[in-house]
Amino acid sequence: MPKHDFFSPKAISNRIKAKGLQKLRWYCEMCQKQCRDENGFKCHQTSDSHLRQMRIFAENPGAVMHGYSSEFEKNFLDSLSRRHGTKRVYANVAYQEYIADKHHVHMNATKWETLTNFVKYLGKSGQCVVDETEKGWYIAWVDRDPAALARQAAMDKKRKHEMDDEERARRELKRQVKAAGGVKEVQADAVDLSKGVSSFGLAAAEKPPTVAPKRLAAFRSDSPDEEKASAKKPTSALDEIMRENLSKKPKVERFENWLHDGIVVKCVNSTVADGAYHRKKGDVLRVVDDFAAVVRMRDSGDELQLDQDDLETVIPTAGRRVRVLNGYGRGRTGTLKAIDVDSFSVSVELDGGEVLEKVDYEDVSRLVT
Repeated sequence: MPKHDFFSPKAISNRIKAKGLQKLRWYCEMCQKQCRDENGFKCHQTSDSHLRQMRIFAENPGAVMHGYSSEFEKNFLDSLSRRHGTKRVYANVAYQEYIADKHHVHMNATKWETLTNFVKYLGKSGQCVVDETEKGWYIAWVDRDPAALARQAAMDKKRKHEMDDEERARRELKRQVKAAGGVKEVQADAVDLSKGVSSFGLAAAEKPPTVAPKRLAAFRSDSPDEEKASAKKPTSALDEIMRENLSKKPKVERFENWLHDGIVVKCVNSTVADGAYHRKKGDVLRVVDDFAAVVRMRDSGDELQLDQDDLETVIPTAGRRVRVLNGYGRGRTGTLKAIDVDSFSVSVELDGGEVLEKVDYEDVSRLVT
C-alpha cells in the first residue's frame, strides 16, 4: 500500500495529532520520540534504533541521567525567570508554561520523580524561595545578578544601622536623667553628631540659681572662700548628672565578640540562603573563632556557620533562663526578672542571688532549653 501524499487528509491528520503534547508515559527521551498510544510505544521499544540508544544508556546511566537533570533544571529556571521574574507563582502554573514547548526535556528522564520533589530541591539549593499552602506549592525565583545582590547588600547595611548615633545619644540622655531623679521635664533640643556634643534643656524641681555654679570639680578654685560659697548654692539636675558620671566606678571591660555556646539567636541577614533563614531562630552549637558560630536552625534543623554580624540576641519572657554575653557578669547564667521596653534593657538575677539592673538587650540572650 503506497504512503499517503503530504497533502492527503491522512497525512494532515497525522501532523495535527503529532503537533500538540501527548501523554508523557508514551514518550522516549533517549530517542526523543513521542508515541500516540500504548501499542505504538511497545513497537518503538522493540525497534533497532531504540535498542541501540538503550545500550548507550546502559554503559553510563549516571552521566546520562545527570545530563538530562541539569538541562531540565536550567530550562525550567530560564522559563520561570523570563515569565515571572522574582514574583511568587504557583509551581504547577510555571511547570505547565515550561512544558508548553514540545521539545522540552521531560521530567521522567530526570532524577526527580514528581514536581513536588523538584520544587523542594530548588528551595534547598537556594535557587528559589518556596512555600507550601493549602492550594499547593508556590515558588519565587531568586535573582543572582551581581547588581541585584549589591542592591540587596546595601539595603541590609542601611537596615542594620537604623539605630544611629542620635538614637543612642537620646537613650543615654534619658537614662541619665532618670537616674538623677527630681526632674520634672526633659526636652532634647538638638544633637550635633558631627562634633559629638549634645545640647539639651532641663527644668529642675528647684529654682535655678542666679549665678551658674561651676559644673566640674576639676575647674573649681582651691580657694576656701570660693568652695564655701559654691557649697551654699543650690545644684541643678545637670550638676547631679555630671557629679554622678564623675563618681562612677570604672566601666567593666567589654569585648567585641559576644557569641557563646548554648544560647538562642536570630538570623537578621536576608542574604543568607537568599532569605530562607531571615528572622528565623536557631541554637548556637559551638563558637568557631570568637566571631562565628555553628547554628542549628529550629524550624528546618539545618546547621549553618554564621558570622556574628548576621545574628542578634533573643530576649525571652520574664522568668526564663538567660546568659549574660558582655560586660559585668559575662558568661554567667541567670533568670530574667523584668524587661524595660523604654530603655531597651532587662533585669537579670544571676545564679547566686546577685541582681543586675539595666542590662542592654544586646548583652543578654535566651538559653537553650
